[in-house]
Amino acid sequence: MSLGRKVLLGLLLCGAVGALAGQPAVAKKPRLAKAPAGARFYSPPAKLVRGRPGTPIWVRAARGLARPAGAARVVTVAYRSTSVRNRPTAMTGTIAVPKGRAPKGGWPVVSFGHVTTGGADRCAPSRVTPGNTELERLTRGDAFTGYLLERGVAVARADFEGIGTPGRHPYLIGNSLGRAMTDIVRAGRGLRLGLGRRWAAAGHSEGGQGALFTARVGPRRAPGLSFRGVAAFAPASHISDIVELARAFDQPSALTADFSALGALILEGAAVAEPDLWRKYRDGGLSQEALALLPDTQRLCLKDLSQPESFGGLAPAAIEGPKSDRYLPDIYAVIDRNDPGTLKLPEMPIRLDQGAADLVVWPSHTSEVAEQLEASGADVSYNVWPGGTHENITDLEHAAPASADWLIGRLR
Repeated sequence: MSLGRKVLLGLLLCGAVGALAGQPAVAKKPRLAKAPAGARFYSPPAKLVRGRPGTPIWVRAARGLARPAGAARVVTVAYRSTSVRNRPTAMTGTIAVPKGRAPKGGWPVVSFGHVTTGGADRCAPSRVTPGNTELERLTRGDAFTGYLLERGVAVARADFEGIGTPGRHPYLIGNSLGRAMTDIVRAGRGLRLGLGRRWAAAGHSEGGQGALFTARVGPRRAPGLSFRGVAAFAPASHISDIVELARAFDQPSALTADFSALGALILEGAAVAEPDLWRKYRDGGLSQEALALLPDTQRLCLKDLSQPESFGGLAPAAIEGPKSDRYLPDIYAVIDRNDPGTLKLPEMPIRLDQGAADLVVWPSHTSEVAEQLEASGADVSYNVWPGGTHENITDLEHAAPASADWLIGRLR
């Protein structure tokens, strides 16, 4: 080889090496800390909580009832997120992966938000046990999840902020729910699960409201992913109207027990979002009886909160304190800011499914949410199911297959 050719070859090789050096290295999955056993999994130390939201802290195989049928693999993951007060926090949930080989580009993902279970740590779906009084609600999304898994869609199920992990749950606060449901998908992409970029949100009741807020939060929070739409079953809405109606009941009964239990969660959630409400509650916004019972939200799930020994023994009117009329507008302001009907989601594909016989989330309320979203430019499909209730709307005999098929069409 001539000297000139050797020089030219050397220059070319140097240039190639330089070019390769300037290219980003192939991203490697981060080396995670070893997950501790038992309940310590849900309380990562502060040094591990700090970091980029949407990245995993640690992971372990899901156990028992937290494993829906039809999955090849189910993991429980603790991941970094941002609290309702914009501080670093840890959240948890499960991710289920379909059987078979992932398609080119990875499994599409649905982030599913669960129905109201309560705000205590034992109310987390990833911690469900056979003896939990919330067993039915904690597993209510299993049929919908299984249907998606059988058709090649991975499903992420966030526990939500403050459920399972330390801290209070910002009940019905949209941005908190949206962050939880977005960041679990981002965290799952940091694990060896074969998750792709295409994703959508779905949910029921509180989780339905969360899914709608995920449609606003998700595309901005995860710009590198491709958000395809949202399906909500009976999303929570018009909460201030329901609170105002409940105030008329001044005697406790089986009819009012759930109203009072949900009222406690609503009041706590509003104060977690706006901490000055705690002072207003103590200043006469709440009764002494209600203040004495408020710690129950940190140890009891919804069914137990509804019992006579807890908020179920208080009439809704008895929760109010002597200055409630002064402070109710402040509470309503927080609630109304988080109503899904206020969302502006132009061109967003949205499917709403509502049971005609739902006594918890009223069909008239969901119909109005559909109209408001459509008026803001969203592409809304609204479906009412005769015989559908709040309990069965996500069953395979009602809306689950049609909703799942709609999502699968968006994820192609």
